Amino acid sequence: MTQNPPHRSVLIVDKAAPSLAEQLNAHGFRCETRTDISYSDFYHLPDQIEGLVIRSRFAVDAPLLDTKKNLKFIARLGSGMENIDVEYAQKQGISCISTPEGNANSVAEHALGLLIAALKNIPKSHNEVRTGQWLREANKGTELASQTVGIIGYGNTGPAFARILLAFGCKIFVYDKFKKNLSDPFIHETDLKTLLKNCNVISLHINYLPENKYFVNESFFSQAQKNLILLNTSRGNVVDTAALVDSIKNHNVKYACLDVLEYENVNLKNAPVQDWQPAMQELAKMDNVILTPHIAGQTLEAEQRHADIAVSKILKLYE
Repeated sequence: MTQNPPHRSVLIVDKAAPSLAEQLNAHGFRCETRTDISYSDFYHLPDQIEGLVIRSRFAVDAPLLDTKKNLKFIARLGSGMENIDVEYAQKQGISCISTPEGNANSVAEHALGLLIAALKNIPKSHNEVRTGQWLREANKGTELASQTVGIIGYGNTGPAFARILLAFGCKIFVYDKFKKNLSDPFIHETDLKTLLKNCNVISLHINYLPENKYFVNESFFSQAQKNLILLNTSRGNVVDTAALVDSIKNHNVKYACLDVLEYENVNLKNAPVQDWQPAMQELAKMDNVILTPHIAGQTLEAEQRHADIAVSKILKLYE
């Protein structure tokens, strides 16, 4: 394979598997890693960078892109491009790639863990035992095989979750606004209304787009089955937290399992406790809510896959 000219400079601004830089360097790129760099730092860097590898370090907006006329590509490790102005970048001739395939299995496994924890009352009983309570009858669980699961979004993580659920004997409904005639024979492809009517577990696997803000809202809950278990491992903004809190109070939602929150910032971090909105304060106090800090896709294996996929896609840009 013809080696690329040695001047091709790539800046990696978020944690990545070491092999990402090693592989790119072996193909003639010159990689530098700066995981402490800020928006302002990058803004003022000399315009000598050809490639940017990022997760959620900072927003890549039009003013920032205007300072980097030599930028040829942006590689987002992971899924979701909401921190990048993709439309503006592409108008400037900058290729934008992501690696949503890399953590599909990791997210699916995390969704499974959240669901089993809810069905088996694991967080509640764990806390009770630590305080001396031994409540066996009160914590009687439900088997996963008895559940009808609705998967909303069937890109990468949706199918991965469906395959796991199949092994447990779940009935699986799928709705995807952008995809039709799905090929997996073990799912029931349907419309959103039918999914909400038939499923007692709903798992969200959709990217955040402006049109998806508050996709899960008061109307959504009013159409869904009672005693619903809601899983969200996608993006926090797709769920209206205030509507979710009300639905839990009204016993429409039996359990909410959230790896992502509405109040996360561009760096995918939640606001400090002292700045929490009232709905967030209430949500955090509820016993039938499981919260994890946006870690569904965070595994060693996923980190390596992200690197390998990113390298493959970057090299294709130069073919």
